[in-house]
Amino acid sequence: MRTALRVPVVLMAVAIGAAGAVSCSRSTPEKTAASERPTAAAPKAAATPSGTPAESPAESPAETPTVTPATDLPKHAVAGKDRPSIGAGVTMAAGYTGKDFLSRLAKDWKLNLDKPVKQEMPNGKMRTYIHGRGGTGSGTGSGTGTTVSAGFADHTNLSSLLCGTGTDKSGALDFLAACTELDVAGIDHAKASSWLKQAKRETDSLYKERAAETKNKKEYVVSGVFTSGPVVMVLHRTYETYSLRILGHAAA
Repeated sequence: MRTALRVPVVLMAVAIGAAGAVSCSRSTPEKTAASERPTAAAPKAAATPSGTPAESPAESPAETPTVTPATDLPKHAVAGKDRPSIGAGVTMAAGYTGKDFLSRLAKDWKLNLDKPVKQEMPNGKMRTYIHGRGGTGSGTGSGTGTTVSAGFADHTNLSSLLCGTGTDKSGALDFLAACTELDVAGIDHAKASSWLKQAKRETDSLYKERAAETKNKKEYVVSGVFTSGPVVMVLHRTYETYSLRILGHAAA
């Protein structure tokens, strides 16, 4: 396992959802290189290896994160500045490491997974991550422009999953859909699939609308929040990147 890395306190705007460790901030996502992040608002956080916003500080399993009631979470896309906040990502299920799921995802999408690495969050707590990225090639499943970052709040059980891909990549929706198929008990995969299609449609539409109004191609929008069983899901859209965050959800 690699030596611990100190995650910059520069938090990116992620939006909702704690990434396995994530509290959210109010900045817009930046392209960088190093980790993931969400809780239900956009986490400012260290850069991720995929160039997507990093997750925000993780909470200890013993702590009880403050959670915004599901009824108060947006059901439709909103501008990044209006993104909501939810509790920090927590263990999705006792004993659920997500390792088998990650292995299948990596195989199907030709992703090279790195060895687990411990990272120090801005609050000084450590969290374990497994990062991965696609290789070269073109077409659905080639791995080009696809990244994944899994967070483990207790270093063992999965608490967050961040999947990123280019907006113009062939098969982008299919890759993100594959990420919603986490095999943790309680997720309604049919509803998750339907939600993702709507989330992509709405974020694309709002992004174009905002970009036309502001003349800024680097707009940032966030989808409505989807809650299913032990997780919450939210899709972020920037100029050329989709970032899907799936976080362990502390019941409201």
